Amino acid sequence: MPDRGPLLLGLVWALAPLAFVILILRVAGRFKSRKCGCDDIFMTLAMSCFLGWSIILTLTVHRGGLQRMQDVAKMGPDGEAAVLFLHWLCLPFGTVGVAAGNISVAALLLSTIKLTELRWQRLFLWAVPIILGAVLAVACSILMFAQCSPTEALWDARIQGECLDPKVVGDFGTFTAAFNAFAAASLAVIPATIFWQLNNSTREKVQLTTVFGLNILTSVCAAIKTGYLVELDNRADQTWATYDIFVWATCEQFLMIVCGSVPTLHVVLGWFRFAASGVRRRKVTFDSSRGTGLEGAQRPGTRPEPDALAHMHVKTETTIETSTCSGTEGLNQAVAEENIPRHGVRVEIMYDVRRDARPISEHQ
Repeated sequence: MPDRGPLLLGLVWALAPLAFVILILRVAGRFKSRKCGCDDIFMTLAMSCFLGWSIILTLTVHRGGLQRMQDVAKMGPDGEAAVLFLHWLCLPFGTVGVAAGNISVAALLLSTIKLTELRWQRLFLWAVPIILGAVLAVACSILMFAQCSPTEALWDARIQGECLDPKVVGDFGTFTAAFNAFAAASLAVIPATIFWQLNNSTREKVQLTTVFGLNILTSVCAAIKTGYLVELDNRADQTWATYDIFVWATCEQFLMIVCGSVPTLHVVLGWFRFAASGVRRRKVTFDSSRGTGLEGAQRPGTRPEPDALAHMHVKTETTIETSTCSGTEGLNQAVAEENIPRHGVRVEIMYDVRRDARPISEHQ
């Protein structure tokens, strides 16, 4: 019997851990710079929804939930009901997760322009990705389980109940997904209208516009997923028809987390650059010590490392010697012997340079 579950499972667990690592790096960098805000909270919510989505899909696949409906029916009424319940249960996680990601990016942009006079951008970000996005996500999630009365009739054919026309649910889901695609696209375009009006260098403007513009990838995935949402009407072979929805919704959530976190990773990238430069410095120092035969020796004309200078202490001792000579003849004799200069004062400075083996923290 055909089963597309393993393919979906491979995709899900290839992307979910990577998105989780990106989120951890984001939060660590924000804590380090003491700039945690609402955008980090909503992105954490998006990641939580992605993990819930991944776990529920895993349970669905292990129950054979991506086979043909006639094959699922062979599991018996209880098995079929469990599979359909998991199908409906995972959809709100995808809807809320995407909306939370859009809200996170919008909140990050709002924190950037809070001291500016960019009024229409601020109004758009509040109205479209945040307010409308949240309302539609909640409404769509409620409709998923409120379309039948009692709710169990949605996934258990043994229970008699009244349900909405499947086309109504499919159309509303399509509208919500199309709105999310539009919101993600706007979050890729709006930054260009913001950063080119700020007092930054051209290079910084291009960089900021580019990293926020990555959200266009999320919009593309959302648009592709929207085209498959009409399959929600297909209740005759629901388990097979929703495969493409699951694939593109997984990619959309992954890109939402990654692309929405890239603008906040400059601190983390600085850590990696610092670590890479440290490795290069140690390699140069090691090669130099092998060439001279002295450990830690530096090549002539090179500048000492800052961390090495942090452990150096310099002590100076100055001796001033004066001499009073009687007559011009005595002074000329002293100058000729180079004991003292003509003005009668000789200054000697002694340097005592020692390397302190204590760690830097003890000096501080």
